[in-house]
Amino acid sequence: MTTLRFAQAFIRGSSFTEVRAALVSVLACDGLQAFDPGRIPAGYPAEAGEFDRWLLAGPDSAGIVALVAENVHRMFARAGGLAIALPVATIAVLVRPPADHMRIKGYRGGALCLKIGDDPDDELFYHPLQAEAPAIGAFLHFWGSRANPTEPDPESVAMALGVARTDCTYAAARAGGWPVPVTELIFVSTRSRLYMEA
Repeated sequence: MTTLRFAQAFIRGSSFTEVRAALVSVLACDGLQAFDPGRIPAGYPAEAGEFDRWLLAGPDSAGIVALVAENVHRMFARAGGLAIALPVATIAVLVRPPADHMRIKGYRGGALCLKIGDDPDDELFYHPLQAEAPAIGAFLHFWGSRANPTEPDPESVAMALGVARTDCTYAAARAGGWPVPVTELIFVSTRSRLYMEA
């Protein structure tokens, strides 16, 4: 049995191409480079952290581009980098670590502006306060949503975003469980034997 976990980012105000370029740039700062999956030998014994896998989807009918990350634990750190790389975009990030509850962070103007749900904030040097109704309402307004959730909890806010999404693991999304077509992007560590031999 697979424990439900997911890491999803929804980007409004940037194109598929812009989001892809921003992701490549952010991951390059972490020592990861785009890699052709066809160059990975069958049965290759990958080391922990050698590959970073993403799905890029959209834009959907509302013009929103989505990213689904395999690495749940690094998503908020990467989202902060994406926000800086895409300062005109509004970004909503939903993360559900294994055996835990969903949490959401929102980014506007290149910075974190919203936190909903318990999160250790490992990517930050401080702990932002939980967003209250006025901040959530303002974020949803900029998102283009008319919804006004009665509860400031992650599930209500996720529904208020009105994006094409589903609660599923990366593997399930890759296998066709995502509501819009996806493109898989694989990145390899620059310390990987595969990268060095390329």
